[in-house]
Amino acid sequence: MNEYNSEIMDDYEISKTTQAIELAKEVGYSSRIYDRNGIYLSTKTPVELIRHACLEAGMTYEGRRKAVIYHLRYEQQTPIIVSNWNSISVFPTESPEKMDCCWIFYQHVKEMTALSKGSSKVHFLDGFELVVPVSLGRLQKQMERMGRWISHYSNNPVYC
Repeated sequence: MNEYNSEIMDDYEISKTTQAIELAKEVGYSSRIYDRNGIYLSTKTPVELIRHACLEAGMTYEGRRKAVIYHLRYEQQTPIIVSNWNSISVFPTESPEKMDCCWIFYQHVKEMTALSKGSSKVHFLDGFELVVPVSLGRLQKQMERMGRWISHYSNNPVYC
């Protein structure tokens, strides 16, 4: 997938094949979307795409975020279960307001490796690799937090 050209897709919808979303570096676009089927550009921001996907799944982004904060007290860099029916979960590498924030879709991650003190590589199950400007420790913490929220959510009889 590293060699694919970016395709403009303003009607992109997050699905089981979405692997990561980051702010686009291309002029006129807000998101660069890494999908198992290709790389796409959108004028919608990463948070707008995630908000829309949450609504499609019957919940609001704000409600999903509030639930995580209420149960696990993760007020910053909050992991989000976008759709429990489709097993779509995502976490930010930074505060969503920061330019370097990348949203990683948990179910696709195989492993992560450090490149330098402030840079890491995410290895996805299909062989795709993405360099993100955060430490390996932060990525590991975010993966752990996402896993803890999925476990809490799936083991709570209220949600089943």
